[in-house]
Amino acid sequence: MSKLQLIAFDLFGVVITDGHLVTHGLLPLLPAGTTKAEVKPFYDAYTGGQISEAAFWLGINLTVDSAIRNRFLDVFELDDELPQVIQALRGHYRLGILSNLGAEWGDMLESRFRFSETFEPRIISGAVQCQKPEPAIFEVLINASGVEGFAIAFIDDRRENLAVAKQFGMTTIHYAREPDVHRYTPDYTIHSLAEILHFL
Repeated sequence: MSKLQLIAFDLFGVVITDGHLVTHGLLPLLPAGTTKAEVKPFYDAYTGGQISEAAFWLGINLTVDSAIRNRFLDVFELDDELPQVIQALRGHYRLGILSNLGAEWGDMLESRFRFSETFEPRIISGAVQCQKPEPAIFEVLINASGVEGFAIAFIDDRRENLAVAKQFGMTTIHYAREPDVHRYTPDYTIHSLAEILHFL
């Protein structure tokens, strides 16, 4: 692991305990009967940077100034072990973020959690107009960090994303919060965030 220079973290499902932004954040606040299938196409388009945030809310019959916008992210909390992990790693590695998220939602989380004090670079899919598992977003991470893929370890709760990271030579770490049937086998699997300290 001595070659590693950057540890990149996914947000939802890794840094943030819950990986289900739509199911657990949005749907409980939307009108009864609204389904994930109705929301997901607009969500994917927004987090991929293809539509604006205003267009996302319009797509699910709301407006960007809806009270729901200011509430749905509040249900999400940081992993309890994150401070311990940051303290242990930051003297040895750079720490970054690579997340599928709308650009403005990334700004909202920054206001709440101040990720910029710890993580650089912070690659938010909506801001760079590509998203995991597209190879392009991993190229963005490499270019923004200024280090080669083999010098990056990437932690994600979805093996599908890790499989693409491996194509760039990254060390892949699966945070197995939930069962994942994707057949890619990561370099490491953890069941709590602090477990990464066993090998980093």
